[in-house]
Order: sequence, then structure tokens, then C-alpha cells
Amino acid sequence: MSIAYQFVTYNATAGAREDVLDLITNVDPEETPFLSRLGVTQCYNRYTEWLQDTLESGTGTGGAVVEGAEAVVRALDARTRLHNWTQITDYTFGISGTQEATSQYGLESEYSYQLEKAMKILKIMQEQILLNSTSSTGGMGSVCATGGRSMTGLIDCLTTNVTTGSAGSCALTESMFNAHLNTIFEGGNGRPDVAFVNGFNKRRISAFATNNTRQIDMSSNTRLRNVVTGYMSDFGDIDIVLDRWIEKGTIPTLQMDKFKIAYLRKPFVKQLAITGDSRNAQLLAEYTLQYLNEATSGKLSALATS
Repeated sequence: MSIAYQFVTYNATAGAREDVLDLITNVDPEETPFLSRLGVTQCYNRYTEWLQDTLESGTGTGGAVVEGAEAVVRALDARTRLHNWTQITDYTFGISGTQEATSQYGLESEYSYQLEKAMKILKIMQEQILLNSTSSTGGMGSVCATGGRSMTGLIDCLTTNVTTGSAGSCALTESMFNAHLNTIFEGGNGRPDVAFVNGFNKRRISAFATNNTRQIDMSSNTRLRNVVTGYMSDFGDIDIVLDRWIEKGTIPTLQMDKFKIAYLRKPFVKQLAITGDSRNAQLLAEYTLQYLNEATSGKLSALATS
């Protein structure tokens, strides 16, 4: 029997809830290049863990098997367990009843305008935290705890392949950059494909003596519409991405598929209790950085910034 009329999602329903994460993802991706490139996954606890496995290195020149020999079982490497804390980020705002009722040029609702602005601010806050946060439990277990939990951010998690300058007096050179990539290739079997740089070091890379820099048109990518500079190294092509929130003397060089943002609570809007003639809302997210194998990546640090 056919149904004469069904009420489905294609009908324009005023009460349909939009996915706030999708909305935030499409807001100013150029301002948050690291966050915009991260894969997204789910975590299920404030203390989130994942497993890291590595391939056994080759046998070198001693790998010949004697004819007729018995099979020898290899001692397998154990997987290692990594972890990170989730961090809560929020942005709260309020609009008075009078302000919402007042006619404004260029917008219909002050609340809607401020909500869109809050999404941009929250996203920038996430970018800064994911890059530069240092781990803290926030005094959990203490009745006097005053701070919130914080995650281990990108800069702190990169510990295996670190090229250190001379306390800020060493300017980036092409030779140093390639030697760093070689260290990652030999030490961690990694092939970085993105380097995040501040303005000064972006100009340093653009001024490399050789002619192996190129422009990559990203206009067809719906997530990242900016044009980035690519560097063709002996170890593969690397996008050189300008990020204003990177520490000035540091350049993370990443194999990007080894890093993800894991949400315990995806961004959502919470309408706060009405205590008077105002509309108050809190935009909130709880998340962490998963570094699946940081040894495939690295960082240059203590570089000159001027």
C-alpha cells in the first residue's frame, strides 16, 4: 500500500538541527591550516589511548638462509600504547533582548551573526591549542583543582626527529632543511608531505638558492582554497604552508596522515538558562590530538625569527 504523504528530511523543516562541526569546518580554513588538514575521528574517554606498531628493519647483509635449514621464528616487536588527554574549549556570548530586536544594517539577527563569529573564534582557538598546548591533568583528584585538562599539542609530541638551531641565532638554510628530511627518512621511515611555517621562515624557504620551489593551485579543493608553495625535495614533494599560529622559531614537518583530531564531544551550541532579558549561548568542544606515529615526522627548532 502506498503512503499518500511522507514527512522526510527533504521537506524544509525549520527545526532541523545542522551539524555544527560541518559548519565550523567550512569557516575560514586558511586561518587554521593545521586543523583543516587533520583527519577526524572519535574518542570515548577523557584519557584516550591508541596503539603504535612499527615495521622490523631489514636484515642487511646477513639475511641468507642455509639450504635445508629449519624455519627460525623471529622475535616480534611489541606494539606500544600512546595516549593524550582531551581538552575542553568553549566560547560563550550573550545578546540582550533589545539588541536582538534592534534593526541592524547588513544582518537580520545579532544572535546569528555573533554565533557565526563565535565559530570562527572557537576554530582559531582549536588551532592554537592543537599546535602549542602542553599536557596537564588540571589537578584531577584534588578538590582544590583550579585548571582544566590540557592535551599534548603538536610541537610537544614531536620528539624523535628534532633538528635544533643555535638558540634563535641560526637562520634556516636549504642544506639544513634537506638534512632534516634525511634524518626523518633514515630514522623513522617517514616521508613528510607538509611543513608549517611562520612568515619569516616562509620567506627563507622562498629564497632557497635552487629553483625547485613551485606553486600548487588548490582552488579546486573545497576544504583548502588557498595557494601554497611546494618544495620538491629528494624525499618527496612538501607543501610549505603559512600558519600564523606556529611558534616563530619552529617548523613542524609532518607526514600528515599520521595525525588526527579525536572528538569526545564534537562542537555544539548550548543554550544557557535565561536569567533576564538576554539570550546566552555557549559553543563548546572536547577533543584531543592523536599522533599515530610521530617518528615519521619531525621539527626544526630554535631557528632565527628575524
